[in-house]
Amino acid sequence: MAEAATLDLRKTVGLARDEARAQGSARIEAEHLLLALAAQSQLPAGRLLCGEGLRPDAIRQALDLEFAHSLGAIGISLHGFALPDTRLPVLGSVPMGRSAKLAWQRAIRARSGRGRDRRRLDSLHLLIGILAAQSGTVARALTISGFDRDALAERARHELEERAA
Repeated sequence: MAEAATLDLRKTVGLARDEARAQGSARIEAEHLLLALAAQSQLPAGRLLCGEGLRPDAIRQALDLEFAHSLGAIGISLHGFALPDTRLPVLGSVPMGRSAKLAWQRAIRARSGRGRDRRRLDSLHLLIGILAAQSGTVARALTISGFDRDALAERARHELEERAA
């Protein structure tokens, strides 16, 4: 079981890397990890996200809204302009960015003290790690779009506790 979870997380990082490249990002950030989790409905985190209406297209929409909102905060309006459908892809290595590294660190802390599964790290831990950020792109995007990060993280914790029992 732990081996399968590890493989799922490796796949998640690979999907996040592909997402970052496709968006023209030189680093994998928390938003790329979130998109990768949502794209995998076979994972517990993917099912939870999709069940809450956070499918990849909804997350992309929230991220675009956050981008427009952030530009508006510095006096730049996208009114009359459209965000490009595609960006120039990044070739070569795409390392983890700061927000992704912090999400992984929080995920590792979230797994400690979880009974017999305390060494196991799975998609729900990563989701909790992503949602725990109090600031940053994901936090702003979900808040602006009306999603309750705290309630979503609590549902993920509850599912982990049910599985550990």
